[in-house]
Amino acid sequence: GIPSAEMAAGLDADAIVIALKSRTTPSADAVAESLAALEWLRERGCEQIFFKYCSTFDSTAAGNIGQVSEALLEQLGSDFTLACPAFPENGRTIFRGHLFVQDQLLSESG
Repeated sequence: GIPSAEMAAGLDADAIVIALKSRTTPSADAVAESLAALEWLRERGCEQIFFKYCSTFDSTAAGNIGQVSEALLEQLGSDFTLACPAFPENGRTIFRGHLFVQDQLLSESG
């Protein structure tokens, strides 16, 4: 979650990671928590923001990657992002814009 004020006091770091459960929470909660994390990071002068999502990507219809990405883009004033859900060590690869699990398209994988 978002670090407490006490934890952030005197923070001197090259990188900060905030872990959220945005994949499994309701969309509205995932967006709100992600935007709160973004605000916390920006208040501390962070210049580069990376949204790391689960390597299984949105394997269900109820995933939040799109909603969170759109909200972050809007708050950052950006009109594009790059998304690459590949994780070869776990058998997730991208080929011609399609996500595969081992040798099978994600959309056909169970």
